[in-house]
Amino acid sequence: MLAALSPRSANKALCGSYKEGFCDNSKYLYLHWQQTQFIRCIWITGNPQVIKQLQSKNLEVYYRWSLRGIYHALTAKYYFYNSYIGDINQWLANGSTKVNLWHGLPMKKIEFDINTGPMAQVFNPKGKLETCKQWLFAHQQRITPDLMLSPSALIDSLFSSAFKLDKTQLIRATNPRTDYYALYTSKRQPLDKIFTSNKFDSMQQNGNDASKQAPQPSIILYVPSWRDSHKQGNPYNSAFDWQQLSNHLVANNQLFLLRLHPNEASLADELTEYANIINISQLEDVYGFLQQVDLLITDYSSLFIDALPLNTPICFYRFDEAHYQQDCRDMYDYAAKLPDIAPKCTYFDELLTQLMPETIAKQQKDYQEGYRNVSELFWGRETPNAFEALEEKIGPRTE
Repeated sequence: MLAALSPRSANKALCGSYKEGFCDNSKYLYLHWQQTQFIRCIWITGNPQVIKQLQSKNLEVYYRWSLRGIYHALTAKYYFYNSYIGDINQWLANGSTKVNLWHGLPMKKIEFDINTGPMAQVFNPKGKLETCKQWLFAHQQRITPDLMLSPSALIDSLFSSAFKLDKTQLIRATNPRTDYYALYTSKRQPLDKIFTSNKFDSMQQNGNDASKQAPQPSIILYVPSWRDSHKQGNPYNSAFDWQQLSNHLVANNQLFLLRLHPNEASLADELTEYANIINISQLEDVYGFLQQVDLLITDYSSLFIDALPLNTPICFYRFDEAHYQQDCRDMYDYAAKLPDIAPKCTYFDELLTQLMPETIAKQQKDYQEGYRNVSELFWGRETPNAFEALEEKIGPRTE
């Protein structure tokens, strides 16, 4: 409560990210403002590696509980975060303007809309005792933001319900993570500069004649959603025949990038020995090379929504749909009514058929109308970019 009494500078913004990473919307807002100097923008984290990374680039960053970290948490007017206020400092945020940049446009129910699965007890506990328990142990999840970005009327309705916001608290805008590389095209990341693995390099050699360059491999990105009800075991071992997939990839000059949710990243460790399959779960995010992806495979992850403006072919692989519907979070009603924008697979053999180069090539034509309609549903028409919209909202400032 005392933090609310601290004077706060309108010319200072703090940014932070989920699980102490340097990623997602707050990362790209921070990088943009570091370049434009629109406002003094400081990264706050508890991760020594992130501090070292940013300091090496002469970017302003502080450890959360250092004297400077505490000082800035008490004196910055704006907090920009990806998930929860604890990304920056949940204990010193009172009195600041809290802007949740949220990390996805949802198909699964989120936050206070969750009424099934393990997370329901956090946001909708039953009884006074459970409610008190969640205020103690899930404090930051129950702190609602002052502002959020929303690109369309559909997202207005979802965010206002899930975060208990009035629609006047929603700023019409796209997301920093989708805007950054459209604005700074020179900063897009070439794939061969990203991977430390030699798999990508080895694919550049053409069979028996090492002096001839092979065609660039097609890039397939697999980004499944977090299965929040899986307590043990690796669901991806039963969903894939990894050796058969590897054989297919080699035969068709394709590279399969495996990107698991941060809460499941360790499950990918055992899948790194197969040819043409690369685990990128450790990367901060995929936005620097998303424009280069030839096929995006997901299930319920909202990353496919970010790929819509890029016209990236998509395939939905929902190998555990029955389990997911029964034991995980419910889907929003609108999700079942979306026009078809991509093939849907339940079994691995079906997925393998969709990975054939000729099948991928046909996708844009086959799903063109539905794809365009869904893109407009999520992103609207001529929606302002996030940087311009936020700067207009913040407006002129004086110390």
